Amino acid sequence: MRRAGLLLLLLFCLLLCGCSGRELEEQLLVIILGIDKTETGETRVSVKVPSNSASSGGEAQQGGDQMGYLLLEATGPDFTRTMNLLQATTPRTLNFSQVREVVIGETAASGDDFAKILQSVYALPRMRAQAALIICRDQAYELVKAQRPYVGMRLSRYVDTTLKNYAGKGFVPDTTLGEAFRDLGYGFQDALLIYGAVNDFSAPQSGGPANPLDGQAGNLPRKSANPVEMLGAAATDGTRVSGTITGYEMGLVHLVRGDAKALDVQPEGEPATPVFARTPASLSVDLSCSPAVLRIDLVCEGRYFPGFYPDEEKLREKIEGDLYGLMARLQALSCDGLGFGNLAAGQCLTVQQWEALSFRDVYRRARVEITIRLQMREY
Repeated sequence: MRRAGLLLLLLFCLLLCGCSGRELEEQLLVIILGIDKTETGETRVSVKVPSNSASSGGEAQQGGDQMGYLLLEATGPDFTRTMNLLQATTPRTLNFSQVREVVIGETAASGDDFAKILQSVYALPRMRAQAALIICRDQAYELVKAQRPYVGMRLSRYVDTTLKNYAGKGFVPDTTLGEAFRDLGYGFQDALLIYGAVNDFSAPQSGGPANPLDGQAGNLPRKSANPVEMLGAAATDGTRVSGTITGYEMGLVHLVRGDAKALDVQPEGEPATPVFARTPASLSVDLSCSPAVLRIDLVCEGRYFPGFYPDEEKLREKIEGDLYGLMARLQALSCDGLGFGNLAAGQCLTVQQWEALSFRDVYRRARVEITIRLQMREY
């Protein structure tokens, strides 16, 4: 009797696997989803999916894409109706459970309906909340089209590894679709989103900032088989994308948060020094004065090689000055990317007090005080 029960259980599991396999064959797994606003104000949706068949390579190439993946698109008056059109004209059901990147063009992201777009994307059936949210400098369609596995075979694996690598270096944020949807309009902290672009490599390979990493995706002085760049961040103001910050500025954000491996800081005439945060910076908000005061107290450590001891005071002043510049930029963009709003909300006893405070206005006008406590250590 016991053996018969085990055989029945095994047969049941095999039947389940068979059904699952047949269901997958009837679906298209979306790896990348792109959303744009056209010049006429319409919404264009593009998706990249595996073709699931070597014989469809010719079809993929006709669509301007590479063998093994199809690029599908549709245009309509808004996201929901465009997605309905795409679903209705696609030979298989679109499955969003494997989405790795949601790419939104900067025009769409800076519009008044950005929050509505995010809500519609997040509400798609089985949408993967852990997907990276990328703001594209130009058209999202171009980035979706150009994104392919330059190293390895599977696009999903390539994207996962690439995003993990970029986030670990600290020059882009690691905000997911779910986190952005939660924070947009939340009022206590504003999301910083990955900034991406396609570089056609036609720009001169010299010039620009002294530190090339103090730039943004799309015009970096480099040459590569892969034109897709991700560097810097798109700042949000509670409603939409309000502007961008550079890769180096994003590195400073990670330094304050205490989650960056290292940030190379180079004062004028001095060697570059890797700087680590000993702990996340201590942040505080003083609402008792006008304007309010935002304080950052950062304890960090500079590493140096024997014989290359940097000027400690110059290094400290450089970190301090760069952080003041970062805060001025974030305030100008009305982006509370470090989360001072969380601290201000803790000082309000009721929701009515918080709403009456109008912290976004307080944040933009606030005075900033930064304290850097730097320690030097030999490698």
